[in-house]
This record gives sequence, structure tokens and C-alpha cells, in this order.
Amino acid sequence: MSLTGEVLDTLAFVGNDLEGVSTYTEGKLLLAEEVKKEVVELNITDGTTITHAIEYENTTPNSGMEGVTYNSKDKTTYILNEKDPGKLIHLAEDFSIIDEYHLLFAQDYSGIFYDASIDALWIVSDQSKTVNQCNLKGEVIKSYSIDFVKSEGVVIANDKIYIVSDSEEKLYVFDKPDH
Repeated sequence: MSLTGEVLDTLAFVGNDLEGVSTYTEGKLLLAEEVKKEVVELNITDGTTITHAIEYENTTPNSGMEGVTYNSKDKTTYILNEKDPGKLIHLAEDFSIIDEYHLLFAQDYSGIFYDASIDALWIVSDQSKTVNQCNLKGEVIKSYSIDFVKSEGVVIANDKIYIVSDSEEKLYVFDKPDH
């Protein structure tokens, strides 16, 4: 997808309940499978996959893994559990759990992005209609209101915040606030 929302390419991956995507190492993406609670490494060149089951407690399968992001500085990954309970889960390079943080600042958690420029996470909530700058433990630094429905993904690039509305199939672009 381009920075204007144009679809540039479609990959052949067929998932079960795909809820998140992140850049990963060279030529690979990470995908979040909600109900199966799996992080999938997808090689975009040959389409091969490696699946990592993530064992953690959540009470509602359809409120499971909702987002994934890769921290290229320390080679770790963060995933979100949408709700029941809301969680930020920090994964080691081998996808084992380093730590889990309970999130209480929104009604749900629907997308996540690691911002290397400020060593922070951006977490979007579709039900609370907010995008939140957080530290690496999921504690809110600053919260911003957004006024559209079904915000499901967030990316920061070129001093812009890009948020995808799932139901509207639309990309919203905002200026990234100064710190």
C-alpha cells in the first residue's frame, strides 16, 4: 500500500483471522492471527511462512491477538490482545514471552506500531476512538482523539500518522505531533 492508500501489490497469503501486519527483517512481514494466537513470519519473496504460537491467557477468542509490531533496535516484537483483558505482550527474538502488561487506558486495542524515532509505541483504539503514544510498557505518554470508526491499524512514517479504517476501507493521514 502506498502512503496515499493505493494498493500496490497483493500477497498470496491466506490466513484464518488476520488482524495485524508489521514489517520485519529484510524481505519478511509479521502477521497476527487473532483466534489462533499466532505470529506468522511471511517471506514476501517466495511466500513461505513460519508460524509461532503465542501462549497467553485471554477469555474471548474473538477478542484475541489484534496487532503486531517489530522493534528493530532490540529485535523484539510486541503484540496486543484486543480486550478481555487488554494486554501488551513483549516477545523475545525467538517469540517467547518476555513480559505482559495489562492495558487499562481504552475500551479495546486494535493496532500497534513501534516508532524507532522516539523509541515508543503507538496504540490505536477503535472503540475509544483514540491513538495513544505509549512507552514500551504500554503506559500512555499522550492520547489523541480520532473521529472515525473501526480504526484497525496505525503506522508512523515521514512525520505522519497513518490510520486505517477497516469498515470504511479508508486511510487517514495526520501530522505527527511534535514532542
